[in-house]
Amino acid sequence: MPQPGGTSPQQQPKAHRRSHRKSRNGCVECKRRHIRCDERRPACANCAIAERACVFPPVKDRSLRREGLSPSHSPSGAETHARTDDRSPSATAWNSSDARTPRTPSDTALPQLSRTQSHPTTSEPSPLPSFGESFPQSYEPSWSDPPLFTADHLSLLYHITLTRDSFFMTPGQDTDILEMALRFASSHPYFIDEVLALAALHKATTTSPSDPAPLLHVATELQTRAIARFTRISSTLPPDDMASSIPRFLFAATLSLHDLADTLSSVRALHHSQFHVFVNRFVDCFRIHHGVRAIIRPTWQHLVASELEPLLTLTHKARMDVEPGARGESKGGHECRPLHDLLDSSDLGPATVTACREAVDRLQWAFDMYRDLPTPVAGPHAASAFSVTVSTDYLDVLRRLQPEAVVVLAYYGVLLHRCRHFWIFGDAGAFVVRAIAQHLGAYWQGVMAWPLSTVEGAADEEAGRTDGRMNGILDSRYGTAKT
Repeated sequence: MPQPGGTSPQQQPKAHRRSHRKSRNGCVECKRRHIRCDERRPACANCAIAERACVFPPVKDRSLRREGLSPSHSPSGAETHARTDDRSPSATAWNSSDARTPRTPSDTALPQLSRTQSHPTTSEPSPLPSFGESFPQSYEPSWSDPPLFTADHLSLLYHITLTRDSFFMTPGQDTDILEMALRFASSHPYFIDEVLALAALHKATTTSPSDPAPLLHVATELQTRAIARFTRISSTLPPDDMASSIPRFLFAATLSLHDLADTLSSVRALHHSQFHVFVNRFVDCFRIHHGVRAIIRPTWQHLVASELEPLLTLTHKARMDVEPGARGESKGGHECRPLHDLLDSSDLGPATVTACREAVDRLQWAFDMYRDLPTPVAGPHAASAFSVTVSTDYLDVLRRLQPEAVVVLAYYGVLLHRCRHFWIFGDAGAFVVRAIAQHLGAYWQGVMAWPLSTVEGAADEEAGRTDGRMNGILDSRYGTAKT
């Protein structure tokens, strides 16, 4: 005999069924998705939030008795058939207790507020939802991905605190930058992601692990997540937003440092026949560095007056100007004088000569900055000064593999060689100079003589950070001396 509510004896629950966390009288969708249903009618909270059609199966006698209702309160066969077959949202938006009363949109949008009104009055209080049930699987924050940090990420954070090397660009301020990354972790999580990405690269580079591949994979994974988060959050903020200026600037600076490290690491593995890939990698890196200037330009005055003032005034002391089109004044260095002579005697077009000459001025300014800044901070700041400020016109000429522009890049390799004790650079500068000399051949050996002799170790520039022999030759040739 069929039981009240349309169930058969075979459908009755077994006497010794084990307990479980799933709801017994949940809707069809929750049972199909294997999630707990709050059994709220006519639409449960999960279906209301996800805007799905909520359909309940026929109610069993046992469930009715548990709710304090008699079988006569169960829906009739016609009502059950109509509710089961019609699964459209319009059909499920009606209250089953009163078919004449439509369900308003506010009831669907705010299921938590109307939950107590829709439950029937029972002798037993309804069980409270667990923490996981309060946030169903369909809930996702709209402003950011859920933060996800593993034990490996925490070990990278610990690695930063232990390292005695200059992790960021300014020794002695690593702790301050890390503290700011942690402070902004909730509102601007892209910054801490990029700091951890750089930490993974640092650990893979400096600790000589037997297999650096896992660390490099973590670095790439965190960098990708950081860029995605930065793009999403920054798209909702104006460029001159002061509240986010500090984390955005520090993120851009850390990302440019990471990309430069990746570039220098990749060019070491390139074969001579891949020279165009070698050059394109540098061009792409410099273009990313231009993003730092674009980010800090609208909020520069605010940054100078902020807690970043000690970091930013270091470059001001070396007359680093971040304004577009600004040109650094020479302080008497002669490293790039042969490049000016080369451009004076070249048969290049005026636009190409102008682009290369401006790049030479920027490079000489970076050499002077290296000489003027104190020893621990000189290398990374001088190297990044050229990459951030060199013009896009020069980058276009360099991408065409114009020999004069490539020679300028070789002299930049000398600057990287002088910074070789900073963990990012290492022997990359020497590799750059040798690769370019091999590519250009004998015709350019005159202008390439000094870069090659410098990286071959003819003189140790670490103490005075100048090549005395080169300065002596240039002083006697041009009749000038550094005052």
